[in-house]
Amino acid sequence: MESESIFKKTARFIKYNSRFVLVILFFTGLISLAVFGNKGIIQRYKLESEKNELEKQLEAEYKKSELLKKEIEALNVSDEKLEEVARDKYGMTKEGETIQKVITDTTSQQK
Repeated sequence: MESESIFKKTARFIKYNSRFVLVILFFTGLISLAVFGNKGIIQRYKLESEKNELEKQLEAEYKKSELLKKEIEALNVSDEKLEEVARDKYGMTKEGETIQKVITDTTSQQK
């Protein structure tokens, strides 16, 4: 018996089993679309991951918003808090006070 090449064997198989080959090709295409298509499994996984990240960012922004609301409320209620913010953030002083800045020379550091 002569040794037939793999291509001849494959061609003969396709010729005599054409319906089977077409069904296999159809399902292979269908599966590849389900996995790699626009609405496939991989795309869905990426979108779910992005959604989770955005939800985390949204939760962080809600917490930040709540902290800012509490700070605003504290500023509206307490004169001490208002004075503290005015001094720290805006460098304001009371009448008669002077601010002294201490400047350090960082260029002449000793080794």
